[in-house]
Amino acid sequence: MNDVKRFLEATAKQILPRILTQISRDPGAPFHGACDRNWWHYKIRDFPSIILQQAGYALSIAADLPLASSTGGQLRELAAASARFWNQRAVLHGAFEEYYPYEQGYPPVAFSTLAVAKLCQQGIVTLADVRPGLVIAARQLLTRFEAEAANQQIAGTAALSVIRSLDASLIAEPEFQQILSRTLALQHGEGWFPEYDGPDLGYLSVSIDCLWDLFDQTGDSRVRQAITMAADYTAWFVLSPIGAAGMHNSRNTDYFVPYGLVRLALEEAPSSGRSSAVVRGIFNRRHARSFHPFDAVDDRYWSHYIGHSVFRALLLLEKADAPSVTSSEHLTPLPSRQPGSGHALLKSASGACALISTRKGSIATAVWPDGTCANDFGWIVESSGKLFVSHWSSNDWTVGSTDESTTCEGYLVAHKEFVSSPGKHIVLRIGSFLLGRRLIRSLKRLVIFKKPQRTYLFSRRVTFEGDALVILDKITGVSDADRITRAPRSSKRHVASADSFHPEDFEMMRGFAKSETIKRGDGLFECETRYVKAFS
Repeated sequence: MNDVKRFLEATAKQILPRILTQISRDPGAPFHGACDRNWWHYKIRDFPSIILQQAGYALSIAADLPLASSTGGQLRELAAASARFWNQRAVLHGAFEEYYPYEQGYPPVAFSTLAVAKLCQQGIVTLADVRPGLVIAARQLLTRFEAEAANQQIAGTAALSVIRSLDASLIAEPEFQQILSRTLALQHGEGWFPEYDGPDLGYLSVSIDCLWDLFDQTGDSRVRQAITMAADYTAWFVLSPIGAAGMHNSRNTDYFVPYGLVRLALEEAPSSGRSSAVVRGIFNRRHARSFHPFDAVDDRYWSHYIGHSVFRALLLLEKADAPSVTSSEHLTPLPSRQPGSGHALLKSASGACALISTRKGSIATAVWPDGTCANDFGWIVESSGKLFVSHWSSNDWTVGSTDESTTCEGYLVAHKEFVSSPGKHIVLRIGSFLLGRRLIRSLKRLVIFKKPQRTYLFSRRVTFEGDALVILDKITGVSDADRITRAPRSSKRHVASADSFHPEDFEMMRGFAKSETIKRGDGLFECETRYVKAFS
């Protein structure tokens, strides 16, 4: 694990100054400890995004690392200021804002409260300094349940467990146990937790981090089992020839956070080695692809949960002996399909492998042993100013898979981009002031949970023919006026943490030639696409 440690050390040295830049460091300023630079410095936001106060927790961890040995005291003082600033905001009307004023969002209350409660538990800030905010946060976390984005619910449950250790009078034990059981029940038998209709490895790694926090407070064996199951599901992707999920994630994330996976690798039996192989496959510049997910993380997410996960993982590696590493070639073979999530691995006789996400319109990523690759993200139909897309994570697809092929069928999802404007923000602010959290459900329906319209019926079959990846597509109901184009890498479904740059944005294929045969007429569009290696 020394290679992983070196990689995380280099990352930590780069990101600590960037995180510090996001925080108001002037003790005489009224916003001392605020972590939203767009608010306290640039003045281009009219509220501070409170979820960014997690950056204070990151500083408290960094203070114990060798890279900050001379500034540990200052970092802890700034971390305490971040917690006190959080408390000032938590007691206001409509508190726990992330994207707009008076939001009362679940992610900001869950993640920021978990960070502040842990700062209090560490002795960085006194309970008296943050208790008013914790009282309000606990009340919200006890009366709300986020089943659609499980990482948020796990963070909220972890926050309750830490608050309970600080002041048991704030958390009734029966209420906590009920929420804990409901939270763990969200996990699918394959090991993933639901993230907007499906699994997402980026958010699953966040969930693993928070599950460890929950386990540390409760010692509950169910939590420990959930960690192992989630890590095993992650291994299905990372230890496959594809090596990741990327756009095959339900929420389109590319990043992983390291703490939970590194901790599991350090604790697992040497005879297993699966978690060690996963960690080395992700967090090792020498073994990973030339482009690493961390390369495209913006400052917001370094200040969010990615930064403190890097510091926590590095602190573990500083204190622990490296475990024995088992080569991934000697691990128990993984199954070729995950029926619950709709993912399948197709393999050719020559060793090529394709990852297909049937519940995402059967988008496909194929790699060959020599490193050549090809991606196919479906189609977009443009009609009367509306877009209809096939690349959309949904349980409405009818899917099937065998060792030889995959199929999916369903109606395309209608989409229209929302353009931000002053008028829309005025309406949003008035609505959020009056309605608070009740507005969130309507907004999610507009940009996330869209249902297919019974306009264009789409079907896709993916298979290998020899060394060629062959995709057969049909779209029924099209007119001659409809414009049909191939989809780019990016998904139209809005997810704030997605859309980081990736080389596939510019290069969908490497070392491949694409041929297509299109037939169109009588309301039917058919296309056979063949991806064949381009030999020089």
